[in-house]
Amino acid sequence: CMKRVCNGCVLATRKRGMRDCPFCRAPTPKKEQVLAMIRKRVAAGDPMATWYLGAQHEHGEFGLDKDMTRAVELYERAA
Repeated sequence: CMKRVCNGCVLATRKRGMRDCPFCRAPTPKKEQVLAMIRKRVAAGDPMATWYLGAQHEHGEFGLDKDMTRAVELYERAA
């Protein structure tokens, strides 16, 4: 669901033995699915997802090439 929750909520769910999303209880997606989820949220106009995709471009995560120009473009769109 890509909702941000506080670290205390994450900790509480982990203490209960849950590894699902603390917000919606959906199973944690596999690493291959995460990039598709992020891009779907970006297409829907979610500024937090747009910022997150920019961070992934900046650091070269999820198989993306490090691309600071694309990262800055995404950061500006998110703002």
